[in-house]
Amino acid sequence: MRIRRGTLWTVGAVLSIAYLLTFFITPAILNLVDPILWIACIASAVILYKLGYDYRWIKFSSGLSFLAIFTLLYDFFLISIGAHGIARGVAFLLTPLLATAAGGFLYEKIQSFKRTREARKGIVSLTRRIRTTLYELDPLLWVFIVFGSSFLIVFLVSPILFVLVNAFRAPSGGAWYSNFQRIFSAREYVRLETLPGEQFAFAVQLGNETLYVIKGLNYGALVNSLILSLFVTSAATAIGIIMAFILARYSFPGKDFLRILSLVPLFVTPFVNSYVVKILFSEYGPISLVTQSLFGWKLRLDGLVGVALAQIISFYPIVYLNAYSAFLNVDPSTEEQAENLGARGFTLFRSVTFPLALPGIVAGAIIVYIFSLEDVGAPLIFQEWNLMSAQIFRGFMTQTGIVSPESAALGIVMLFIAVMGFLAIRNYVGMRSYAMISRGGRLVSRARPLGPLGKLVVYLIVFPLVLLTAFPQIGVFLLAFNVMPSRGFEINLGSFTLDYFERLFTDPGVFTYIRNTLIYAALSVILAVVVAVMVGYGVSRIRVSWLSNLLDTLATVPIAIPGLVIALGYYYFFTTIFSGTPLDPASIGAFQAWVVLVVSYSVRKLPYVVRSVYAGFQQVHVGLEEAALNLGATRAKVVFGVVLPFILSYIFSGAVLGFIYMATEVSTSITIGNFNPSQAPMTYYMMNVYKGGSPIGVQIAAAMGVLLIFIQLVAMLIVVGVLKQRYAFIGV
Repeated sequence: MRIRRGTLWTVGAVLSIAYLLTFFITPAILNLVDPILWIACIASAVILYKLGYDYRWIKFSSGLSFLAIFTLLYDFFLISIGAHGIARGVAFLLTPLLATAAGGFLYEKIQSFKRTREARKGIVSLTRRIRTTLYELDPLLWVFIVFGSSFLIVFLVSPILFVLVNAFRAPSGGAWYSNFQRIFSAREYVRLETLPGEQFAFAVQLGNETLYVIKGLNYGALVNSLILSLFVTSAATAIGIIMAFILARYSFPGKDFLRILSLVPLFVTPFVNSYVVKILFSEYGPISLVTQSLFGWKLRLDGLVGVALAQIISFYPIVYLNAYSAFLNVDPSTEEQAENLGARGFTLFRSVTFPLALPGIVAGAIIVYIFSLEDVGAPLIFQEWNLMSAQIFRGFMTQTGIVSPESAALGIVMLFIAVMGFLAIRNYVGMRSYAMISRGGRLVSRARPLGPLGKLVVYLIVFPLVLLTAFPQIGVFLLAFNVMPSRGFEINLGSFTLDYFERLFTDPGVFTYIRNTLIYAALSVILAVVVAVMVGYGVSRIRVSWLSNLLDTLATVPIAIPGLVIALGYYYFFTTIFSGTPLDPASIGAFQAWVVLVVSYSVRKLPYVVRSVYAGFQQVHVGLEEAALNLGATRAKVVFGVVLPFILSYIFSGAVLGFIYMATEVSTSITIGNFNPSQAPMTYYMMNVYKGGSPIGVQIAAAMGVLLIFIQLVAMLIVVGVLKQRYAFIGV
C-alpha cells in the first residue's frame, strides 16, 4: 500500500493544532499532553512506514531533506530552552518529517551493515585479518602510526575531554548539571522575549540630522549565536552561489577583474577588516553620505547586525570558491541531456546543475557555519558581548587567571552545535547520489555571453556589491598609510606616511609581537609537517580501512572544532597536567605561553598541511615502493630516499599554507596569549588595540594587517608560480 507524500504534513498539522489548542484553551493539562504529542511524532513515522510511505521522497528531495536537518537543530534548541507557544507548534508540524527521515536513514544504514557482514562472512576470518594487519605494519609504520595518533590523542582529544570534565564541575551545592542548566535557562543566555523599549532599529536626532541605528534584537547569547550562524551561513551561501554561477557560466568584459576582486576578502587581517566595516556603515561612513544626500538621513549598523554584516563579507568567498570549482566540474553532458529534454534556465539549474554541485557548495557552507559560530573578531569590534564566542573569550580575560566551569560548559555547547551541524549537513550530502559520467574536462566551455539585461545586473549590482566586500581590505591599506583617519571616514592623500610601517620594526614593544608570530609559526610548521608526513603516509599506504579512516579523521577533525573550544581544552589540560610548572597558564608571570601556542597552532592548522602532503603521497604509485623493497631497501630507505624526494614540492606547499594560517590564527592566540602578553603574537596586539576602542595604535595594527596580507600574497605566488600547484584557500 502506497500513501501520498502530503500525508506527512497532514499528520504534522494535526499534532500542531492539537498542541496549540491545548496551549491556548486548556494550558492546565499542557504538561500531560506535550510528552504524548512528542511520542506521537515518533510513532507516526513507524505507522507511515508500515502503511507504505516511501522514504526516498525525502531522501531525493533537496528541500525536504534539508528541512529535516533544520528541524533537528530547531527541535534540540526548542526543547533545551523550554520554549512553548507558536514556536513549539511549528516543531510539532515539522517533527514527523524529521522522524520519518531519521528512521529511513537508520534503516538504510542497518541494512547496509547487514549486507556488508554477509558479504564478509566466510571469506576472511578475523584471525587472518589481524595477522594481515600486523604483517603490513613494519617497525617504521608502527612508529608513524603510534607517534602520529598519540600526538593527536594527547593534544586534541585529551584537551576536549578535560573541557567536558570541567563542564560538569558544579558550583557549591549545585547539581552536576548545574552549569548546563544555567546556560539553557538563564536570561543572559536564553531570552525568548524582548525587553520593554528594545527595538530592532531606532532613530536618533543628531542636531538637525536623523540617524537610524540598526542593531538587532537580543535573545540571549545562546539563541543569538544560533540565529547569527544560521543567517550568516544562509546569506554567505546565497551570495557565493550567485557569484560562482555568474563567473562559471557567463562571459563578459571585466570577468577576470571581478574574479580577482571577489578573492580579496579571503586575505586574513584579524580585527582590522571588521573595524573598517564598522567605519563604512557608521554615521561618518560613505554609506551614510549617500543616504544623507539622497534621503536626508544617516545610517549606522551596530550590534548583532554589524557582526552579521562583517562575517558575511569575510566568509562568502569561501562558499564562492567551493561553488565555482563545483560548477566547473559538473559533467557538461548531463546539462546537455537535460537541455535536449527541454530544461532551460532556472529549471536546468535547480534540477541538474545545483544538485551535482551540491557537495562543493555544502563544503563551503559548513566551514562558514563553524567560523561564524566561533568568530571573536567581529563581536569585539562591534562590542557585542551577547554571543557564545564573546562570553567564552570574556571567561579568559580574568585577573586571577582562572577560567570558570561555566565557560567550559558553554564551550561544550558550542562544540556540540558545531559538530552536530557539521555531521548533519555532511550526512545530508553523503546520503544522496552525485555520480556523473565524466568529471570536468569539457572541450568546449559552457560559458556563454551575457545579454544586455544580464550585463546591466552585473555592472550595476554585482560589481558594486563585490567592490563593497573588498573595501575592508582596501581600508586596511588606507589606515596603515594614514590616508584614512582612525576615526570617521575621510580620504586625504596628503597625510600619506610610512611611519607606521617603520614603527613595526623599530619600536621594540611592537616588533616583539611580529617576531613572536614568525617564530611560533615556523616552529609549528616544522612540527605539523612531521606529523603530516606520518599521518599522510599511514593513511595512503595502510590497507586496513578502519585504521586509515581513524588516522584520517583525527588529522582532519580540527577544522570542525571551534578554536575557542581548543583554547579552553589547552587551558584545562595544561593547568591540570602541568600544575605549578612554567607550562601552567595559572602561573602568572612564569607561564611559557610560546610552548602552548606552538602546539596549539600545529594541531589546529594540521588539516591544511596534511591535505597537501597526502595529495603528494597519492601521486607516488605504491608499485615504486614495492620495487625498492623487493630490491632489499628498508622501509626507512624507501620513505626517506625514494618517496619523500618525489613529494618535496607538496610538503613545501603544505608548509607554506600552514605557516600562513598559523600566523593569522586568532582564537588560541588571544586567549592563551592573554596569560603572558610578552610572549603573545600579533593578533593579540591587534585585539588589544581594537578592543579598547582607542585610536592609539589603530594605524600600527593596520600596518600589521598589511604585513599579513603581504605574507599571504607571497605564499600564493610561491605555491602557484614556483611550485605550480593550486593555492588552497580555506575549505577549497
